[in-house]
Amino acid sequence: MHSEEVKIQWRNAGIALAGISMVILVAFFETVTTLVMTWWDKPEYNHCLLILPIIAYLVHERRDIFQKLAPNPSLLGLIPLLGGGFLWLLGDLADANVVRQFGLIILIQGCVLTILGLRVVLALLFPFFYMIFLIPFGDFLVPMLQDYTTWFILIILNMLNIPVFAQGVYLSIPAGDFHVAEACAGLRFLVATVALGTLMANIAYKTVGRQVIVVVLSFIVPVIANGFRASGIILIAHWSDMKYATGADHITFGWIFFAVVLLIFISIAMTFTNRGLHDGYIDFSKKYWSGTAATSVKKFILFSVIGVISVGIAPFYIVTIEQRYKTFENNSVVLDQNIWGQDASDNTDWKPYYRDASQTFFLQQGHLESEKIDIFMAYYKYQSQDTEMIRYGNGVVPSKIWGLISKRNVNAVITGLPGSVNEVLLQSGKQKRLVWYWYWVDEKIIANNYKAKLLDAKVKLTGGRLDSAIIALSIPVDNGDIEQKRELLANFATRLPLFETLVSTNK
Repeated sequence: MHSEEVKIQWRNAGIALAGISMVILVAFFETVTTLVMTWWDKPEYNHCLLILPIIAYLVHERRDIFQKLAPNPSLLGLIPLLGGGFLWLLGDLADANVVRQFGLIILIQGCVLTILGLRVVLALLFPFFYMIFLIPFGDFLVPMLQDYTTWFILIILNMLNIPVFAQGVYLSIPAGDFHVAEACAGLRFLVATVALGTLMANIAYKTVGRQVIVVVLSFIVPVIANGFRASGIILIAHWSDMKYATGADHITFGWIFFAVVLLIFISIAMTFTNRGLHDGYIDFSKKYWSGTAATSVKKFILFSVIGVISVGIAPFYIVTIEQRYKTFENNSVVLDQNIWGQDASDNTDWKPYYRDASQTFFLQQGHLESEKIDIFMAYYKYQSQDTEMIRYGNGVVPSKIWGLISKRNVNAVITGLPGSVNEVLLQSGKQKRLVWYWYWVDEKIIANNYKAKLLDAKVKLTGGRLDSAIIALSIPVDNGDIEQKRELLANFATRLPLFETLVSTNK
């Protein structure tokens, strides 16, 4: 095929991709807006703003494909197109932004594969998959990173014979108290370094072995470095009698430390590069890359129509599901006070926060012989993007008053209840509270956040009750009686209709 014909096919493919891109921006405008605002607003994901320019650079580095390969639409693109749309649909039904965003990116990749064809995508394979770094995901790692950082600090302090008392992510040394907060977990540095390490592995190395080593190091180095950073801050505060590394200089020290670590990481990685400045990314002498087929304008139009229809399926289905919300619009919860307890909204300092709940209850059961148990319930008639039960900011830990000491899932063998339960231990000053909580979704009691999200998506897809609730029990504890309090909570939970019919509703 002549170069002029190849240019014409690329022009037609570009018009088709531009058209589908406009449809995606319109159909998924809210998801795209949320994605971009996350890049802008959350420091952990500011680096995502650079990913699109990096992808453009990677495509430019492979610009010879535009002369040697011609786009050829492929039905293989329907697999990621429909798969990404379905994933977006699940994310929207479960109100999970990261799932929506994964679905959106996979859907875009499906459009590229549909219009450009398999050979072009394989030639652009790395920039094609590097689009994954447009998705701001990694928040689920924060608790693990907090625990690791705390463990690392304890090792350093013990090696230096500095007395330390640890309770969860709270540390006390003779100089003062410290909290390994979410911001100290090192997620920001980790996700940015992994994105950088993956990029370096591709542009600086030709062999798979070295590429894998660099990517693995991009995971390991920031995690270890963050442990040293957090330990260094505590040591500086300790040796300076809390004069330094406790305020703004704490942040300054962290950034300087990470900048030095990143420079060292890049320097070491570039020492072993084996890709020359003029080395290409594709060996066009191989038979697979030879030969191009002419593609008519009609074929590009046909596949563009197929792409647009596939893109629109998930948003259209969402509209039909939203019609079901009206069925539950008049629901309300009626709780038997003899079972659940009396209103305690004015005399409790433990108030979980669940915004946009249809009804919120703060109760206290005072009929038990030994202890009063606080009960909290937030009821949702249905969950949508604006009224989401499991979301950032909602929780049983009132952050302004209480701090989280520990969190775990307690299985049925320990509690004696039919199912597992989420348990958190809170502290406010010298007071401590033990909290158990569950989710009620589709008339089932669930402890796992992700299972609750998936079940909510399932009932929206297949039918079932759209209303849901969070139920939490809390009791004050002392250091030595936590097992006794667990037994009290278990005994009280068995009296509640948790594992049968949780709520009665008026319609």
